[in-house]
Amino acid sequence: MCIGNDDSVRLRRTRQVTVAELSKHDLKEDSWIAIRGRVYDVTDFGRKHPGGEILYTASGSDATGVFNAFHPKSTWNLLKDFYVGELKDDRSQEAKEYDADIARMRMELQRLHAFESSKLYYLWLVARNLLILTPAIALVMGFPNNPFLLVLASILVGLFFQQCGWLCHDICHHQLFEKRGWNNALGLLIGNLFQGFSVSWWKTKHNHHHAVPNVTETCAGGDPDIHTLPMLLWSEKLLEGEDLDRLPLFLVRNQWLFYFPLLCLARMSWLLQSIVYMSEPSTVFIGGRAMKTGEITGLVLHHLLMFTLTWRIPSWALAILFYCCAQATGGLLIGIVFTVGHNAMEVLTADEMKMTDFVRLQLRTTRNVTPSWFSDFFTGGLNYQVYH
Repeated sequence: MCIGNDDSVRLRRTRQVTVAELSKHDLKEDSWIAIRGRVYDVTDFGRKHPGGEILYTASGSDATGVFNAFHPKSTWNLLKDFYVGELKDDRSQEAKEYDADIARMRMELQRLHAFESSKLYYLWLVARNLLILTPAIALVMGFPNNPFLLVLASILVGLFFQQCGWLCHDICHHQLFEKRGWNNALGLLIGNLFQGFSVSWWKTKHNHHHAVPNVTETCAGGDPDIHTLPMLLWSEKLLEGEDLDRLPLFLVRNQWLFYFPLLCLARMSWLLQSIVYMSEPSTVFIGGRAMKTGEITGLVLHHLLMFTLTWRIPSWALAILFYCCAQATGGLLIGIVFTVGHNAMEVLTADEMKMTDFVRLQLRTTRNVTPSWFSDFFTGGLNYQVYH
């Protein structure tokens, strides 16, 4: 929906949209959202949205919080093309004061430069990760027939994968540089090359998670991190609509036994998903064909380097042990942190999500972990999950 001349703009701005009317437009085929008191029809734009259909997760609701969290200021210039009218604010005074408090908190954090990164700190993180990898390579090259040292080397490689995951996480959240292109380029190095994950695949999945953490379903899908049936069941709410007769109930009932083995396989799953994602059209990659080419190149080099290192081990049995142990360690160390951040917190349905706001949603579905030098290192800062 596009704005025409100035008269039509003034006319349309007189339209008042109630919360009840807004809530009726909660489908992908009919999607309205509200941002800072203005209502926008994003039905058609959602299909061209650079972030994908994640936009539709806010259909029929006030998207101010999630919009502010995901977009730079320049994005505001695009909204005028989808303007419908003004949202009639008939909420209680308490609710209005709450929104004002959140706005003041954000302004105070900006005043304190809390959203500005230390480039030297991130340079140190890159160097530290390489320091973790270096002795692993030395052990493989120097002692290729020693099972104990090869297992130690594989654990170090797995730790390297985990720490690169946290570093790439920050980079792909655009925390390092103001220019997103620089973050995307560095993401190719740390994500695709060092870790073997497609950063575009990861962004699509992870941004969806942040938009609807621990939410079972929306018109654009729920939190992908909790949709792990039949392997793991995070809440009975996820059984709604499932055919229980077709579920392998043995797995569900005994997931406490399978939890750690499944995490050991998680990284292999992510590697495969990254490879499969390369078959997607260039339009789903932010940066288009150039980004897709960079991603494919990074993934190919990652697997070639990992194969070359493993090939240095003369025994097939030890080579397989080294490779599998490295992948298992990487998956386990990452998966544990995911679980600690969200498991046993609230799981919400779509209707329950609509009854809360973006900030409260984060508080209800995520937890912080008491900070220490170990938790800061092991979680890559995700022990501050609520603030993140």
